[in-house]
Amino acid sequence: MTSHPPIIGLTLNYRDASRTLTCVRSLLDEGAAHVLVWDNSGDGGASADALSESLNQDSRVGIERSPANLGFAAGVNRGMERIARRFGTSWVLLINNDARLLHGAIEALAGALTRHERAVIAYPDIDHAGHVIGTVHYQRHAGLLTHKPLPGSFTYASGCCLLIAPERTGPALFDEDFFMYGEDWMLGWKLGERKMEHVSQVLVFHEGSAGSGLGSEFYETHMVAAHWTLARKLARTPRDRVLLMTARLFTLTMRALLRAFRYRSIVPLRALREGWRIARSRGP
Repeated sequence: MTSHPPIIGLTLNYRDASRTLTCVRSLLDEGAAHVLVWDNSGDGGASADALSESLNQDSRVGIERSPANLGFAAGVNRGMERIARRFGTSWVLLINNDARLLHGAIEALAGALTRHERAVIAYPDIDHAGHVIGTVHYQRHAGLLTHKPLPGSFTYASGCCLLIAPERTGPALFDEDFFMYGEDWMLGWKLGERKMEHVSQVLVFHEGSAGSGLGSEFYETHMVAAHWTLARKLARTPRDRVLLMTARLFTLTMRALLRAFRYRSIVPLRALREGWRIARSRGP
């Protein structure tokens, strides 16, 4: 067994007690000392109450009820603040509620963070319903996501599952200008590759977009908004910003057209404009 701080699980629930329950049980089965569920449902506590009843008041699990859906980034940050106040210098295992840990996950990730003291996070390979994803790259200029680095790319780790050493980073892990999607891209840019330790083992099974619905209006809109928001944040100069925005105009339009054809739907085309509106509302 690797000597490391206690591991506290953290997952966000949005009106999905069944999947969250499976996720929580996988955390406890793998040795998490405690699990905090941040309930982002914004439904007056109905979802949190259903989850609490299913857990049968297990003392190893706490549920924080948010009065409104804060989004993923803000929900994670608030959850980590609660964990820090209650559990001090524990490490935090962040995992999507539609994912579950596989055998040996916590020890493998904790071992990596223990050995690499510069690293802020450790992340595994993830089985996304049969498709394994580990390290991913974001091409800064065009906004392309690739498994092999292109010129101008930077590395990021999927926010689906991260083991975090909070004492090695600032008080807020994620940029809260990202409501849903893109916060892990921004984290990769902020940390840099040396502060992210990859464990090349499949340690997580992820159902994928269970809450947002792949191809749904919510998914398409917030994915577009994430790309626009990130382009603004990556720009180093006004000229650079114009170049990044111009490139996104082309790549996001092509993406919308391809996805509209794929899904036989105009939703991706509507999302192109609405995502731009949301991104503009989050900053100059």
